[in-house]
Amino acid sequence: MMNRDELLAHYARVRAHYRALAPAYRRQANQTCEGRYREIVRRVMADRARVLELGSGSNALLDTVGPPGSVACDLSIDMLQQRKAVARTAAVVGAGEQLPFRDGSFDGVYHINVIEHVADVEAVISEGARVLRPGGALAAVTPNGNWERWLDLAESWRMKIPEGPHAFLTTRALGAAVGRWFELVEHRTFLACPGGPSAISAAVDRLPGLAGMGWGFFQYVIARRR
Repeated sequence: MMNRDELLAHYARVRAHYRALAPAYRRQANQTCEGRYREIVRRVMADRARVLELGSGSNALLDTVGPPGSVACDLSIDMLQQRKAVARTAAVVGAGEQLPFRDGSFDGVYHINVIEHVADVEAVISEGARVLRPGGALAAVTPNGNWERWLDLAESWRMKIPEGPHAFLTTRALGAAVGRWFELVEHRTFLACPGGPSAISAAVDRLPGLAGMGWGFFQYVIARRR
């Protein structure tokens, strides 16, 4: 676990990275990936009364899945300022390790491509559990660390947005971390090849059995708070 100074230094680097990316982030986003993220979040959060998006960045996904009273939370003021132009839901600046919300404030929590950038994975997951009511839903999407070398290569070829400070989680590591605080409902991978043709990614993802084999470039977990 990082001490306070290490934590502050880590997030200073993360903020600097996203400050530089913020103006063009939405234009550079991979639309194949974005479509899969929307599918997962809508399926899990559609019937929730109040939803928290952790690490919302500049996107307005919460507007389409979150009921009134839902909140977007991000560490980067610059990304939230970009979000204001396209989003209607409330936004709060905060870090996942110390969420500025009371216990049991939400019925659903989700984060997309966030957990690989945090300083303390265990703390972020436990905080997500804390702010959820019993039975609340968690949805988490993150790159599949089993493919870390390929993902780094894709970035060097400019096929994906630069990650900045990160540590990818393998499928085993993500499942174990979430399982300490939640009941796992679903844990799968999907292709959504960075920079690749969307039709190919979608077709391959539909092949029977492949998503459960752990081979996809991205993974997601759906879980229920105990």
